[in-house]
Amino acid sequence: MSTSGRFTELVGCELPLQLAAMGGVGTTELAAAVIGAGGMGMVPSGAQPTAGACGVNFLLPFRPSLADIAEAARGFRVVEFFYDDPRADVVEAAHGGGALVGWQVGHVTEAVDAEEAGCDYVVAQGIEAGGHVRGAQRLDEVLPAVLAAVRIPVVAAGGVASAERFAEAIRMGADAVRVGTRFVTAHESAAHPEYVRRLLAAGADDTELTEWFGENWESAPHRVLRGALDAARASGWRAPVPPHRDVDRDPTDMAMYAGTGVASIVEAQPAAAIVADLVRLL
Repeated sequence: MSTSGRFTELVGCELPLQLAAMGGVGTTELAAAVIGAGGMGMVPSGAQPTAGACGVNFLLPFRPSLADIAEAARGFRVVEFFYDDPRADVVEAAHGGGALVGWQVGHVTEAVDAEEAGCDYVVAQGIEAGGHVRGAQRLDEVLPAVLAAVRIPVVAAGGVASAERFAEAIRMGADAVRVGTRFVTAHESAAHPEYVRRLLAAGADDTELTEWFGENWESAPHRVLRGALDAARASGWRAPVPPHRDVDRDPTDMAMYAGTGVASIVEAQPAAAIVADLVRLL
């Protein structure tokens, strides 16, 4: 299957695969492993960059300064933004530091605004995504609409955890595909072992979209494992941080973010093996 090459040529990777940044469990080691396997790596803000096609993600509800954005842009090939209306000032700050700029969007209007703000690519996120969800449409609806509305490369995201679904997104016209939940189970991830165990055991109906884990980030829907949500409702725990290796409390009621493709994840693997499996039908 042929791909457009627009995204890979833009960011300088070999395969049309982008790692999600995954705040709390994403690591520089994971990003480096994905880059080494031919994809594009991403890390959450505050993490160290690695060589090659590496990007950093900023969550705008936490109000990063323009100076911090410009500083990060000097160390990363890509700076990406999420969860706010596209803003030309943050795009200009990242471009001024020498980075390419992406914006993850949940609907077509936001995608058009991102292009007009100067972004180099957009990520069209379906409601199937694990973690925080921006829009209200399934990927099969939002992706074609965004592709028809913008001229810049479009990355598909949301519920992609298998080679079959990855190839389907490429057939729909995506320039690349963004994957998160499956990489939570990668050996290089910082996810707590109990979080990984529950992802591997989860079925197709075991995720739920909620606003429960909204401490300091209210009115922001997010998709998590239902078992963790039930435990949190019983305990009252509402922090949005997912369970990581260094957590010093019971992780079972923490925000175990998971996309709807979780049933396709059946074993923990090195990141390179995950990349190879995801792209095997291209």
